[in-house]
Amino acid sequence: MSKETLDITIKTVMVKMIKPIGILLLTALLCQSGISQLAAQNQEVTIIAPYKPTISDAVKKSSDPQIIEKVAEVPVVNYSIQSQAVPTTFTISPIKPSLIDVDREEELRRNYLRAGFGNYTTPYFELFTNSLSSDDFSIGFHARHLSSKGDIDDYAPSAFSQNNVGLNVKRYLKEKILSGRVYYDRDVVHYYGFEPAEYTDDTLSNEDLRQRFSLIGADFEILSNKRRNDELNYGAGIDFYHLTDLFDSKEMKIGLKSNLNTKNEFFDFVESQELGADINFDFYNNTDSLNDQNTLIGEIAPYIRLNIEFLDLTLGARAVVSSDTATNFYLYPEIKASYQIIPNYLRFYANITGGLHRNSFRSVTQENPWANPLFPLNYTSTKYQFKGGLSGKLNNTFDYNFSVAYSEIENLLLFNNDFLSAFSPEISQNFGNKFTGLYDDAQVTKIAAELSYQQSRFLDIQLRASYHDYQMSSQAKPWHKPAFEAALSGKFLFTEKVSFTGDLFFNSKTYVQVIENGISTIEENKAYVDLNLGAEYRFSKNISAFVSLNNVTSTRYFRWYNYPSQRINVMGGLTFSF
Repeated sequence: MSKETLDITIKTVMVKMIKPIGILLLTALLCQSGISQLAAQNQEVTIIAPYKPTISDAVKKSSDPQIIEKVAEVPVVNYSIQSQAVPTTFTISPIKPSLIDVDREEELRRNYLRAGFGNYTTPYFELFTNSLSSDDFSIGFHARHLSSKGDIDDYAPSAFSQNNVGLNVKRYLKEKILSGRVYYDRDVVHYYGFEPAEYTDDTLSNEDLRQRFSLIGADFEILSNKRRNDELNYGAGIDFYHLTDLFDSKEMKIGLKSNLNTKNEFFDFVESQELGADINFDFYNNTDSLNDQNTLIGEIAPYIRLNIEFLDLTLGARAVVSSDTATNFYLYPEIKASYQIIPNYLRFYANITGGLHRNSFRSVTQENPWANPLFPLNYTSTKYQFKGGLSGKLNNTFDYNFSVAYSEIENLLLFNNDFLSAFSPEISQNFGNKFTGLYDDAQVTKIAAELSYQQSRFLDIQLRASYHDYQMSSQAKPWHKPAFEAALSGKFLFTEKVSFTGDLFFNSKTYVQVIENGISTIEENKAYVDLNLGAEYRFSKNISAFVSLNNVTSTRYFRWYNYPSQRINVMGGLTFSF
């Protein structure tokens, strides 16, 4: 391209560009001029007119839902399983089934007989006969005999015998339970607590030393069994016994007892409650060769029992009247509380109680059969007793109970040898072989513990121990009362056929007041341990053989002053159930 041609083209392009640019500039100047003029002429514009709001009609689309039915076709699947046994070396061992104790009627036996014989010429016999399980009634009979010639070296004849028979009956009605019992006990002991070689002035025969207690008794009771809380439940009973000995001492007792209670809802904040009262009367007639005395004791004890979740509470009192040669009135507290700190495992309890106890000729001779037939009978009044403790279990096999108690007691009964009275009206000499009663006020502190371990039916161990601290008012010592007592007992089922039993007793020393030639001295009965062992072999479910060893250590110990125990005693025998 030539130079001239290029110049002409450039000029042509510039001309074409200048023309539109000029038009744009001119238009901008005109707009600015117009706007300026309008702004100068009209500064404010106000339009006034009525306002009529309106809503436009809505147009609704109408559509009806339609269900489209579709049929799902299930495909047909054809399949087959092809399997084969896989070899294994594992062998299944049979598991022994657990033993469950089921009281089935066909397993019960009506009769149980146990008989044996031991050294010291000691025959033993015991029989239990009972009806089988029934919803209507139960009947049971029990008979027992145990005797021994004794023959304790250096001491007077010490033969004894124990004989007991009893029959009990229960009748179950729709809302009542009737029960009754009749029994007869005949026990013989000898006052052997002296050495004949030391007494040559009088010659005593076996009959002179012999003492026999003959007891016949009966008791009957009726109990209601109403289920509704708003109904009144009741219980009433009567008991009777007549006791005689060979020295013209007799005791008769008639007792009446009753209880009324209702579980009406008196308070809304408790889970269960019971309002009731115990009403009892006891009449005693005591005669001996010198005295004839009647005694009447009546008591009423109202109470209310409340259960508030983990708290059990009993609030009550006991009012007692005693009448013999004089009439006396007593009032005792009856407050008990128990709280489950850890349910079933830890329980705390606290009691404030009291009561009156009649020291009857029966209760005295049961504790000490060598008591003087002319025994001073009196009342023992526990004015109050504060007791607190912990009980529960550590697991399903171990139970425990620990307690501490403090008592204020009037006329605490103490046994002491009678070194002053003649042996009998026929024999004026005194041998110190009978016991009389001394009464004294005392403050007693007791610490007790009970532990129990039971592993299924194969092992059962129980431990009981208690410590007493006696603060006497007049007497120098708590005669014949040990400060510490402990007992350990156990049963071990070695196999299904062989079982072992054991008992270990420990008593700390006791104190005795001895009077010789008018001079009173204090002597001691030494502490002692008594170990008893037993074993049984079962030939079958119905027959077994047993052997027992008492006082295995063959120690001559004294529970009562001048009354030594037999040394080792061995007995063997058989048991039958049929």
